[in-house]
Amino acid sequence: MLSDPKVLRLLELLVERKVSALEPAFAPRRDTWVSYPFAEAELGADPAYVTQLLEDLHRLGYLDRQFAERVVFCPACNSQDLKLVASCPKCGSQHLTRLTVLRHKNCGYLAPESEFQRGGERVCPKCRVELALVGADYERLGGRHRCASCGELVEAPVERWHCRACRRAYDKGDVREQVMYSYLLNKAQLARLRAERIPKARVREFLTREGYEVQESVRQVGRSGAEHEVDMLAVKRTGPLEHRVVVGFASGEEAVDSEEVVKLYAKAYDVNAQDTILVASPRLSAEAGQFAAHYHIRVYNAEDLDRPDSPAAR
Repeated sequence: MLSDPKVLRLLELLVERKVSALEPAFAPRRDTWVSYPFAEAELGADPAYVTQLLEDLHRLGYLDRQFAERVVFCPACNSQDLKLVASCPKCGSQHLTRLTVLRHKNCGYLAPESEFQRGGERVCPKCRVELALVGADYERLGGRHRCASCGELVEAPVERWHCRACRRAYDKGDVREQVMYSYLLNKAQLARLRAERIPKARVREFLTREGYEVQESVRQVGRSGAEHEVDMLAVKRTGPLEHRVVVGFASGEEAVDSEEVVKLYAKAYDVNAQDTILVASPRLSAEAGQFAAHYHIRVYNAEDLDRPDSPAAR
């Protein structure tokens, strides 16, 4: 997956913060409900493929997934132009007025708050007792509705979704919904992508373009009989001749030290490589640079692989 240059380009845009997140859009199709327009344009791929790719990259730990939006839409025409309509369960009228209801704790009378008002006092309409303390004399039951058509005091109106596009109506639980997610770069993978995955992909792409057969993390037995693990081995055959390139990738907090250069040279010499390349992140130390020059090792900083004179760009 990460050997695909387009996928690496997408991750690179996130690494370099050219785009902060891959945002979804609701776009119902036969095979998917969600679209990621930016990613689809970069990859030249359809929404179903991109959605699965992003989920795979999340599963592999490269991307974090965050809730973006919950979309409610019509089951018949997929329109999001829905209106939630509340109506009276007794007569079906939509003419409902929200109000606050009080209940006299002593006699149990329940009515809208306005019916308890007598001048500046609060008095029970049923037993005429003055109500002074909420919690002790009466309780506030919160929001209810009064139906203006039939006078019913409604605790729970009937709620239905009405689609403005196709004019259909549905019970509240019968519409469809889609949860959509944004994808962001996993910060824990940032250093690894910068130091290893993106540079490896770029070098592999260049060597393949130049006609080499490329293997990564390959074990090779050298002339000494020792077995070496080589980060990348590229081989080009022309008739009976074989040209071998060993590529090493090394990283350090501030600079790659000379020990990495010496180890790479020893491997390349033992496996009979004609050329040796070291990709360093962020750079070689001054001493390591002298060793690399002595051993005729070509060195590239990982961040310089974008430059026109780098091997990956030529």
